[in-house]
Formats: sequence, structure tokens, C-alpha cells
Amino acid sequence: MKNLFVLTLVTILIAVPPLWGEETQQQETQNSVRQSSTDINIAQQQAEADAQKARAEALRKEAEILEQQGTLQAVIDDLEQKKKTQDAINNELKKRYEANEQEIAKIQKRAEEIKTEADELAGSAKGIAQDLGVALSQSLVSAETPGRKEIVAPLVVQMQFPSLENIQKMGDLIFDEINRNGKVSVSSLTYVDSSGKATSGEVVRIGNFNALWRKNGNVGYLEYAPSKEAFSQFYVKMPARYINEAKKFIENKSPGLFIDPSSGGAFRFIADMPDWWEELKSGGALMWPICIIGIIAGLLALERFLILLWESRKTESLSAAVTPVIQQGRWDEALNLCARSKAILAKVLSTGITHRTEPIEVIESVLDETIQGSLKPLDRNMSALQIIAVIAPLLGLLGTVTGMIATFQMITIYGSGDPRLMSGGISEALVTTEYGLMIAIPVILVHGYFQGRNNNIINTLEEKSMMLVNAVKKRVGNPS
Repeated sequence: MKNLFVLTLVTILIAVPPLWGEETQQQETQNSVRQSSTDINIAQQQAEADAQKARAEALRKEAEILEQQGTLQAVIDDLEQKKKTQDAINNELKKRYEANEQEIAKIQKRAEEIKTEADELAGSAKGIAQDLGVALSQSLVSAETPGRKEIVAPLVVQMQFPSLENIQKMGDLIFDEINRNGKVSVSSLTYVDSSGKATSGEVVRIGNFNALWRKNGNVGYLEYAPSKEAFSQFYVKMPARYINEAKKFIENKSPGLFIDPSSGGAFRFIADMPDWWEELKSGGALMWPICIIGIIAGLLALERFLILLWESRKTESLSAAVTPVIQQGRWDEALNLCARSKAILAKVLSTGITHRTEPIEVIESVLDETIQGSLKPLDRNMSALQIIAVIAPLLGLLGTVTGMIATFQMITIYGSGDPRLMSGGISEALVTTEYGLMIAIPVILVHGYFQGRNNNIINTLEEKSMMLVNAVKKRVGNPS
């Protein structure tokens, strides 16, 4: 390397022209050539020595490399074998990894399914707990056992899956509620009386429908206040028959009583219904003539019923007694039987027997005339009932018209915004029609019934008259 550097330097010096004079340059060049020749020889010798030394070093290194090559090949072979072993292990681990990934995916999928099912179960349990809490807050049983709904409160508010203990408590509450709702229980409880004071007394709970209180011989209905989980006396005035039936039930004198499945709603509706006097007043002025003709119709119907009942019984009694006597021609005995009876049939038969010696045509004419003259007591007041049956619905219709007129007048003046302003006219329209029909329909039925009784009596009169005529025909020429 050193010799090569010297040769290069000499070449550069020769090639580059000197900056000073040509002569000086030539002289220097000659001196340089001589010096360079000497240096080149020295450098060449040194380079040869270095080359030999480098070749020796290279041979030594080559020998060392060849010596270590066998060792390296053995190491390489060993490493390749280890690599193959490691590759096999890696392949096995990769397969196990892929299998584990698939198993993990399955487990995650199942975990999601389980979580979904758990969420559904938790939601169902929470919904059931909410419904149960509402049911318990409205149940009459809670008045006997306050605080029951607090047991299901953790199931309603908790965000995690409900514990088995809470679910077990909820199930016990459900079965307890079902069991106690199907029984009649008697217990001593504190309730709020009509004056607003808390009092203690015997409380009879009928399932989950109603509750009764009994104290000092008095009985009444109770209503349940869910917010306080306690009973209070029913504030509306119950009909007397409801209270009497409840008293009989508590005293075991009656197997049943009036209950309200709507927890007092039906009882309030019944208590708010107007009584007969208020209903009459709501019908307006036309209710009075309707009621008057209704009373008259009732009196006439009662009179007709008693008269026709009395006449029917007398007629049947006389007919059964006098029929065999007339058929045997015992006229005097028949006249005595007729004289003792006050039935219309007695007058008809006595008249016919009196004229038995006359021609048959005369007897028949006399009997027909007597029957026609005797029908007046039977037909009395029948036409009056017919008139009432016609007038009553007409008065009701008139009340309907006047009520609707009043309603439309209210609408004209005040508008239709407040239905209460129209209730008076509508009540008048409906109540008058109701009472008119309530009078007319029974009067028509009663009139038909009385007409049938009249026809039966008339048929009996005609039948016995024909029997008398036939008996006279058989005994013509043999009077007795």
C-alpha cells in the first residue's frame, strides 16, 4: 500500500508542469526521478515483504477457517435439527392455538347466549316483581301484613342478576297471596272510622274483594287505601239491604253477601244513583200526571182483580153444585142453590128455570138477554184501563219532547261545552218516557189477563145456559 502511494505521488509530480521556470523545473525533475527511483526500490522491497507477510497471515487464517469449518458445520447441523424440532413444536402449537381460538369463539358465543338468557330472566324477574309489587300494594291482604311489597323492592331496583334468595322470597309471596286471596279471614285490625279517627275492631276480609267491620253490633263495609296499607270505613252511604245482608253474613245467618270486585267502584256507583224521589223530580212537571194515572191504574187493576177472582170462584162453586141438580130436573133445589149464591151464573140459571115451562125459543131468548144484562159488572173499568194504557206512553212522549226542547234551548244559550247544563233536559226526556212505558206495559198485560178471566166467566155462563136448555128439552111435558 505504501509503495503504491509513492508511485502515485511521483506520477502526479511528473504530470503537473511546474509554476516556476522551465529550467528549474527540469532540474528538480531530474532530482526527483533519482530520489523516486531510490524510494520506489525501497517501497517495492517493503511491499514484497508486506505481501509475503500478508500471504502468510492469509494462509494462517485459511488454516484456522478450515479448522473451524467442521465445527461450524456440526453446529449448523445441530441448529437445523433444533429448527426442525422447533418448527414441529410451532406447528403443533399453531394447531392448538387455532383449536383454542375456535373453542374460545364457541365459549364467547355461548357466553353471549347465556348473558342474553340471563338478561331475559332478569328482565322477567324484574317485570314479575314490579307486577307483584303493584298487586301487593292493592291487595287487601297487605292490610293484615303491611310491608310485604318491600320484600320485592330489591328485585325491582337491582341492576345485576337477581339472587336465588330474592327469587325464592318472591315465589313465596306469590303463593301466599294466592292462598290468602281464596279464603275468608277474621282478624282484629286498626282502621279509620267515619270520623277520621283510628279505631280497632273485628275485620272480616272476603278474599281480595271486600272487607267488613263489626263493632258494638254494627256492621259496615271497608275500603282499602294502598298508600297507607290500611282499611277505612266506606264513606258513601250504602243501601240498607246491603248492610243487612253483610250483617247476616257475619252472624252466619246467610251464606252470601254483596261483593264488589272493582274494590268499591260499583258500590260508589250504586250509592251515587238517585233514589226514586230524586228521579221523579228530574222528570219535570209531567211526572205528576203520569204518576197520578199510574196510581189510578193500580187501583182499578186491584179492584178488577178482586172482583174477577171473587166472581170466578163463586161461578165455579155454583157450577159444580148446580150442574147435576139441573141435569136430574130437580128445579126447586136448583133454585135454592141459585138463591144462596151471589154469582152472575145464579141469576142467569134462576131466570131460565123460572121460564122453563115456556117454549124453548123463549127460554133461549131470556137466557141471552139475562147474560147480556149481567156482563156490565164484568166489563166495568176495563175501558178505563185501555185508555190509561194509551195515555201513559203519550204523556211520556210529551215529556220527551219538552225535555229535548229544554236541552236545545240550553245549547242555544250556553253552547255544548258543559254537558251538565244539558243533563236536566235529557233527564226529563228519558225519565218521563221510562215511567210512561213502565205504567203502560203492565196495564196492557193486566188488561189482557182480565179480559181472559171475563171470557172464561162468559163461556161458563153460556155453557150452563145451554145445559139448562137441553135439560128442559128432555123433560118437556114432565114439569116438576
